[in-house]
Amino acid sequence: MKKLLFILCGLVITTNVLAEDYYRNRTIVGAGIYYSGANSILFIDIDGDKSGMPACASTRRLAIDSTAPNFKEMVSFALTAYTSKQNSVDINVTPTCNYWSNSQDIKGIKMGVMPF
Repeated sequence: MKKLLFILCGLVITTNVLAEDYYRNRTIVGAGIYYSGANSILFIDIDGDKSGMPACASTRRLAIDSTAPNFKEMVSFALTAYTSKQNSVDINVTPTCNYWSNSQDIKGIKMGVMPF
């Protein structure tokens, strides 16, 4: 019985953690590229509630830099979503600010109705 309770609690905690790894059905309201040292950084801003962002993301924006293997694709996708005013954008993030110290790290972006 204790094992079952432990497993159920673990599933609830895991589900809550995974739910905060995404910003769903958002619109990208701002995007920019910045060059710093040897890296380019893509910054995006989204509409909606950002209260789930980690404390390090003091600017309440998202970032990825050119060291990420999917950087070029992310730039293309984010700018397409921004210029076409897509309002069904899902953004997969990490709870860190490694790409830029005051912006939450991006892992992926998708548009439209499709599971991540």
